[in-house]
Amino acid sequence: MYATLRSYIRDPPAMEYQFLKTLQLLEAIAEDKPTSQRELAESLQISLGLVNSFIKRLVKKGYCKVTTIPKNRARYILTPSGALEKTRLTYEYITTSYQYFKTAKERLKRLYADLEKENATRIVFYGAGELADIALLSMTGLAVRLVDVVDPQKTGQRFGHTVVKGGSRLKKSDFDVVLVTASENHAAVIQAIKETGISVEKIRFFN
Repeated sequence: MYATLRSYIRDPPAMEYQFLKTLQLLEAIAEDKPTSQRELAESLQISLGLVNSFIKRLVKKGYCKVTTIPKNRARYILTPSGALEKTRLTYEYITTSYQYFKTAKERLKRLYADLEKENATRIVFYGAGELADIALLSMTGLAVRLVDVVDPQKTGQRFGHTVVKGGSRLKKSDFDVVLVTASENHAAVIQAIKETGISVEKIRFFN
C-alpha cells in the first residue's frame, strides 16, 4: 500500500506523525481495494485503534466513505474532497521532505569540514536508515570517507557497497569518528556505543 508515495521520497524523521499517517491512509484508500482495518494497521505500522480513529476523522471531514461488503470486509472510497486533500498533503510532504534533505545536507557539509580540519576523516555511521543515506551522499567531493556502517537491527543487510555490522565492529580502531545516523532513541544509541569502549569525544551528531 501507498507504494507510489514511498517510491519517490522517504519519510523524513521530522515529519509530523499525524500528518504522515493521514497521508499514508489516504494513499491506501485511493487504491480502492477491499481491506480490513487490521490490514491497514499492519501496513501503516500503527495500532488498530489508531486506524479506527483516523478513519472516523476522515469520514467526518468528508474525505472518504465506507461501505460494507461480504466476508466482513470494507471498501473505503476516497471522495473528491479526499482526493484534493491527498494532493495537498502530498505537495506539502514533498516540500517538507526537500527542506529537510537540504538542511541536513548543509549541516553535514559543515560537520565534515570541521572533521577535515581535525584530520578526523575516517567515519563509521551508527544507523543504516534514511539519515545514513543523506550522510553518505553529502561526502561527495570531500576528504572524509565512510569506513563502515553499524546497526544492530540491520546486521547483514546491504548499505551501499558495504554490509551492515553489529555493535562489536566499533571495537576496532581503524576509524576516527562515529557519526550517529540513527533517527531516534539517541540516548540508547549513545549508551550502546559507550559500552563498546568508545569515548564520548569520538561520537558526533549533525541534527
